[in-house]
Amino acid sequence: MTDNDTYLPWAERIRGAYDRREAAAFIVHGNVNDIFPHAGEYVSSRAYVEAMLKKGDYIVIGFDVSRGMRFHDPKEALEFVRLANENRPEGEKLIRSVYDFPRDSLKALAFIEAFVVGVETSKRPVAVLIDYAEHIAPNAPPQTLTEVDRINSVTLQRFAQLFYERLQDRAARDAVLFLFAPNLHDLAQNLVQSEVVVPIEIPRPDPESRRRFIAWQQARFVASGAQPIQVDGGDESLVEQTAGLTLTGIRHLFQRAVGSADRKLSSDYVIARKRELIERDSRGLLEVLTPKHGMSAVGGNEDIKRFFLDTAADLRAGRRDVPVGVICPGPNGVGKTFIGKAFARDSGINCVALKNFRGMYVGQTESNLDTIFSILRSMTPNIVLVDEADKMLGNETASEGNKVDERVFGTFTAFMGDPEYRGKIFWLLLTARPYNLAPDTGRPGRVEEHVPILAPETFAEKKAVLAAVCRSRSVKVIAKDGGEPPDAELEPVFEKLGFVTPAALELVVNRARRTARRARPSEQEPVLVELAELVREAGNFVPEASNTKLRLQTLEAVMYTNHLEYLPEAWRERLRDDPDELARERESLRRLVGYV
Repeated sequence: MTDNDTYLPWAERIRGAYDRREAAAFIVHGNVNDIFPHAGEYVSSRAYVEAMLKKGDYIVIGFDVSRGMRFHDPKEALEFVRLANENRPEGEKLIRSVYDFPRDSLKALAFIEAFVVGVETSKRPVAVLIDYAEHIAPNAPPQTLTEVDRINSVTLQRFAQLFYERLQDRAARDAVLFLFAPNLHDLAQNLVQSEVVVPIEIPRPDPESRRRFIAWQQARFVASGAQPIQVDGGDESLVEQTAGLTLTGIRHLFQRAVGSADRKLSSDYVIARKRELIERDSRGLLEVLTPKHGMSAVGGNEDIKRFFLDTAADLRAGRRDVPVGVICPGPNGVGKTFIGKAFARDSGINCVALKNFRGMYVGQTESNLDTIFSILRSMTPNIVLVDEADKMLGNETASEGNKVDERVFGTFTAFMGDPEYRGKIFWLLLTARPYNLAPDTGRPGRVEEHVPILAPETFAEKKAVLAAVCRSRSVKVIAKDGGEPPDAELEPVFEKLGFVTPAALELVVNRARRTARRARPSEQEPVLVELAELVREAGNFVPEASNTKLRLQTLEAVMYTNHLEYLPEAWRERLRDDPDELARERESLRRLVGYV
């Protein structure tokens, strides 16, 4: 494959390994279904590899389970038929014409091996390109595979070894094998883990690749006599907005704009389409978030808000000394998810929520993780929000007979701890059960800051949360005289609620809102709610969880923090001055709740 041309980085890795005689079999995986620049055009990954091979005068043989065996050059197909039948009588021909090449994988692979090894009259090197390789040698326990799948898996392993041995013999005819598969974990693992097979990942396009493609596409419009597509904010803005998309996905944006009346790509459309494409590409494993509210909509939690606002500013500025991530423990209903989304809004960078990625089939979970990590790497900078993180991430200790959780945990922590992505991928883990998180998850270098989010406890905090809830629900609480109720008259609301979370307070306010709206149907927003009605609803509220459980979750969050300044003053003093007493109180509450 040696020539003077410069190729894309993934293609250069193929050429380097082959020219150094390290391997003659390559698994090309990742973004294999995208398009790539070549000779002034954009072509498929397969066409790109074929162009490389053409420079070395390779005979290219292709195979997939749909089209069967075929030659890239029809003349070479005719030559194969001639050589295969040379010196054979009419009745003993191996193949009668180019239309008789087998579609059956067993026969096709046998024919290919015969051509590479048995027909030495041709000294031209041979390249075998197998598309959709995961359908020929799938990843599954041997006892669940069909006989054909087992044979194909062994045959491809033999090909890798055979081609490697021929590569070491300079007198032998060279042969190289390419297996194309979107995901490495979908292929037979004995093949993937072979010492003579090199996996080559094609990444999603980086900013420079997107910039080059957008400029090329706009230039194509001009060359064809059409006007370039109008883009909100200009082409450079489109480069940023399309982070995470493939070039094929960006092409779809342009095609949609060409068909529109104004030939324009609006920011709103690009964001909506990006969300659709990424969620499709991730098979629903990632949800692209576009939060509506920032930290200004969060009531109370002033110290926590300051931490997140400072961190958001650092992420916007591209600082590399920001934390790898934050674990936010706290009771159910305190608004952890709302605060996380508000932080994402203020940061101004991409934000995705991680959905359930576990699969029921062998290798499916690992395959899903590969997809997720590939998209996250291409979307940088971004925030990854993981709700119920203790359940989502698994643990470092797997149950006997099930090693999936252990592998998932190891894969996640390795990715989180990669220093290359500090300041680029920010992890935001939310949980009401921090004690279920593996200790290695929150150590320094991983999700290293532990910032508890607690229910409001002082009157000032509760009043601030009530004000934020009323703004969000378009409610105005009034005293009997129609004015703003004084603090002394607000206190009964909180006394009746006791330990109250923002979610519970929102429910109470919304109930009072409905009552007021029905009493005065013609009233416009904000809905005026009399304080007496709010007090009545507060007295009728029955919490979903017991106060004991909520207090326990609060105590767990307090004791999980790793910086005193993340705590309100009252909790800060207790944790600093008497942590043993807090531990005893936690154990007592656990017994009451039934955890021990």
